[in-house]
Amino acid sequence: MKNVLVVVDESNSSYDLLLWVLENLKDSIDNNKLLIFAKQPQTSISLSSSVGFAQLFYPFSPSAELIRSAQEKNKKIALGILEKAKKISGNHGIKAETFTVIGDPKEPIHKLIQERRIDLLVMSNQHTQSLKKCLHNTDCSLLVVEKEFRKN
Repeated sequence: MKNVLVVVDESNSSYDLLLWVLENLKDSIDNNKLLIFAKQPQTSISLSSSVGFAQLFYPFSPSAELIRSAQEKNKKIALGILEKAKKISGNHGIKAETFTVIGDPKEPIHKLIQERRIDLLVMSNQHTQSLKKCLHNTDCSLLVVEKEFRKN
C-alpha cells in the first residue's frame, strides 16, 4: 500500500477514525503519503420560523457580503478541522497533506484519487453511501471502518 486518503468532518468520530488509521495502518503509511480531506458545507442562507407543525419561510435575497462571510466561516471551520487532523498525525510521527473543497466532494475526491495515485480511501460508515462514487474508474480500494472498531 502506498498512498492513503482519509475523509474527516467535524465529528469526534472522524478523529477516532484518523487515530484508528494512524495506529492500525502506520506501517503502510510510514514511508508513503497520508492525505486528509474535509468538505466545506455549501452556503445556503434562509430564514424560517416554526408555528406548531407549520414552518414559514421568508424569501429574501442575501447580499454578496453575507454570502462571502458565510463562505469564509465555513472555510475557517474546515481548515480548523484539517489543522487538528494534521496535528494528530504529526503526534504519531506521520506528516499529512490536507485538502478541502466547497460543496459536493465526490468529484474533487475522485480527482484527488487519480492525480495523487491514492491506493486506499478510508472513511467511516456514515460517509460510505455518499462517497462510494468517488472510486468509479479508479484502482483505489475502499476501507470502511465501523464505529465499534475504532475504539479498540
